[in-house]
Amino acid sequence: MINYGYCLPDPDHPDRKSIWFTGGTLEPADENRLDEWKKVFGTKTATNEGDEAKKAKALASKILLGIVLEEMDDEGIIGYHLNKPIGGHGLAYVDVVYIDDDLRIMRGHSGSVYVLKRE
Repeated sequence: MINYGYCLPDPDHPDRKSIWFTGGTLEPADENRLDEWKKVFGTKTATNEGDEAKKAKALASKILLGIVLEEMDDEGIIGYHLNKPIGGHGLAYVDVVYIDDDLRIMRGHSGSVYVLKRE
């Protein structure tokens, strides 16, 4: 899974970047199992109550969260985007712990630590 978004400086915390999520993709990890992936995540016409329940959940996601799913492409990639970004000041953020020309260390709002090195 790949998530897309953007970040902006937090107006209340000088070393904090607030994050908004805007969409992403869901992709198979192993191209040798693409047929199996498509069976699990591919779109199907509704033929029984289970498929109708899946469609109802997708519709609820679209209405409540603004999530719009794209059709799966030939490589098994499913894209999605959010009509209204999720996150923002106080909800999703990273604190910049250390930064120089070659290294950036950040701590996420849930305690995750990110270390990025320029090569």
